[in-house]
Amino acid sequence: MIVSGRGKSALRRSVTSLRQGGLGLIGSLKRLTGDRQGVGGVEFAIIAPMLIVLYLMAFELTMGLSVAKKTSMASSTIADLVSREDRVDKAFLAGMADVSGAIYVPYPSKDLLINVSAIHIDSSNEAKVLWSWSTTGVAPYAAGADAPVPADMRVANTYLVRSELSVSHELMMYLPGLSGAEAKNLTIAREYYFRQRLDTEIECRDC
Repeated sequence: MIVSGRGKSALRRSVTSLRQGGLGLIGSLKRLTGDRQGVGGVEFAIIAPMLIVLYLMAFELTMGLSVAKKTSMASSTIADLVSREDRVDKAFLAGMADVSGAIYVPYPSKDLLINVSAIHIDSSNEAKVLWSWSTTGVAPYAAGADAPVPADMRVANTYLVRSELSVSHELMMYLPGLSGAEAKNLTIAREYYFRQRLDTEIECRDC
């Protein structure tokens, strides 16, 4: 095959163009790999979502612990107040909802449920319910029913007040796609036992 002088010149120009183009591409890649501008922005874009999630988790955990602490405080306060009386009625016990609501401020006391029971432990250490009351309007335990009392509190011929309190706590759900709907609402519950302070028992007139 015979190539004319003009063809050779065109071929050399093509080879030179390809060589220059390749060198230019290599140079651009070298400059690109060595360029550090915008690295901070890229790193921030990667790390920022994780930092935001950690912050919201800490905030959610703090709120949950605060509500749990107030639940314990409200339950113990109710048992303490009732144990200081020798005679109560439904109106007095209904006021415990207002006491609890004041303790929960600034958090809402959503779906607040309070049960108060009077328990007598006889000479054989058997614990029986004398009366019970609930914010639902229905007595949670029947009179004479067995009462669940911790073994270390079963002292013969004593009288106990048991308070049970539960409240709903709603999560912020900042990652709804990663958690189920059943995790959105939690129920926090606490119970306390207090011994009668003034007399041998507490009478409830209309329980």
